[in-house]
Amino acid sequence: MIDASYVDLGFPLTGKLLPLDNGYIIYSALSCICPNLHKLKKISIHPIAGIPNSSKQLRLTKRSKLQIRIPIEQIPQIYEFLVEQTFNIGQNQFHLGIPEYQPLISSSSVYSRLVVIRRRTKPQLFLEKAHEQLQKLGIQGNIHILKKKNGQLQCRQVVIKKKEGTFFARGYGVKVTDLDEEDSLILQQKGIGGKHKMMCGVFVPSWNSPTKAK
Repeated sequence: MIDASYVDLGFPLTGKLLPLDNGYIIYSALSCICPNLHKLKKISIHPIAGIPNSSKQLRLTKRSKLQIRIPIEQIPQIYEFLVEQTFNIGQNQFHLGIPEYQPLISSSSVYSRLVVIRRRTKPQLFLEKAHEQLQKLGIQGNIHILKKKNGQLQCRQVVIKKKEGTFFARGYGVKVTDLDEEDSLILQQKGIGGKHKMMCGVFVPSWNSPTKAK
């Protein structure tokens, strides 16, 4: 089942190195060239693919993209601000190309690299709140915290640097299974948790996921 009311708008992304934890700084940099990102409520930004190195940086490749999940009617409100534009992070400059459009595709199993739920950093409390959020969306499915290859829970954080200080939003990688087609698409549209514009709570079909997270 395909949902064409939302799309993943994928801009080719060129540049050198990004910090490995880049959710907040990417959102902040894009907001400078596209102020509408602050206003629009239904947008999510995907984690950026690349090759991590030992200095906690991400090297972009030819396949690296900035992917924005967005209702199709909102595309005109961001397109002209982003297509073929450049932005800076520190001394490094990055360029966005002409995007491709990918509709959402249902899958019985979907995952998110990082879901952040405010005041829910302990695994059991996190799962309880995540399940509650699924219920509020009318979604029936089984939710699990992803594990690393060594068996530990996949725990990550977003670093948010503001004038008043540095803040940390912690959460977990999450997989939701046993979804019907409609629920799968609703979860991909809505997500769960917060910080969706900082690459959190964005779900994709599990066929894009490795068996064990690193």
